[in-house]
This record gives sequence, structure tokens and C-alpha cells, in this order.
Amino acid sequence: MLNYIIQSIIPLTILLIILIGIKEKKDVFKYFVDGALSGLKVVYNIFPYILAITIAIGLLKETGAINIILYPIKPLLSKLNIPSEILPLCILRPLSGGASMSAVMDIFKNLGPDSTAGKMASIIMSANETTLYTVTVFLGAVGLKKSRGIIIAGLCADFVATITAILLVNLGVI
Repeated sequence: MLNYIIQSIIPLTILLIILIGIKEKKDVFKYFVDGALSGLKVVYNIFPYILAITIAIGLLKETGAINIILYPIKPLLSKLNIPSEILPLCILRPLSGGASMSAVMDIFKNLGPDSTAGKMASIIMSANETTLYTVTVFLGAVGLKKSRGIIIAGLCADFVATITAILLVNLGVI
């Protein structure tokens, strides 16, 4: 019964909107078409930003640039008891949900979900946002050119969440 109710919510909402529109003598189809058109305009406006982020992520992954960036800091990480396997995740998470999920799946496949890196990756994945991607899409959608402090605040929050994940796992809390 509950499944039936849950599956019926969207069709009933659509039916309710149509009935209210008919009752108030509004052209529901015209409003629908206008809404779809404005949605397409948003997609058209944010597409270049999505394309740029997607290309940047592909280049980072396929060229091995992530490994080159991480190579000099691996000795420091081992002294701090931070698995080097989570660093690609830390770099990719602010950029892309899909790329960061791929990094997490690699950690799970190679080290296991219950490993130190697996636990850290799970927390990082759930506590961090795809900050750069989200800000790019939102600012592109509304046409803003200056992010003011949004990117810095978002990346600081991601950094704090990552450090907290590392501390929680290293302290044995999780």
C-alpha cells in the first residue's frame, strides 16, 4: 500500500496542477511549454561550464597528472598516517561526483571498504561536495561572473571535512 502511494505522488501532483489550471481557466499547456523553454535556456547557458569541467577531469585522470602532483608529498603522507590512495579522491571530489566515485570504487576494489583508506574515502565522499562543479553550474545558470567568496568557503569546508575524516579514522573512532 505504501509503495502504491509513493509511486502515485508525482502523477497525482501533475493531475492536481492540471485540474487547478482548468478550474482557474489557465492555459496549462502554454505554461508547461514556457517552463520547458526556460529550462532549455538554462541548459544552454550552463553547458560550456559543464563541458570545461568534464574535459579538465578527463585530462587529470587520463594524463596521469594526479599522480605527478601527488608524488612529491607521498613521504609526508606516510609520516602522517594518511594513505596516499585517498589523495586522488581529495583532488577529484570538488570537481566531479562521477570521477570521485570512480576513485572510491578503485580504493574499495584494491584495498577493501573496511581498510583505513576505504573508511576515509567513505567519509570524504559523504562529507564533501562537488564544490567547483556545483558553483560553476549555479553561477553559470544565473550568469554571475564573480563568485565572491563562495569557492573559497566551499573548498575550506571540503578541507575541514577531509581532515576530520582522516582524524576520525586514525583515532579509531570509525
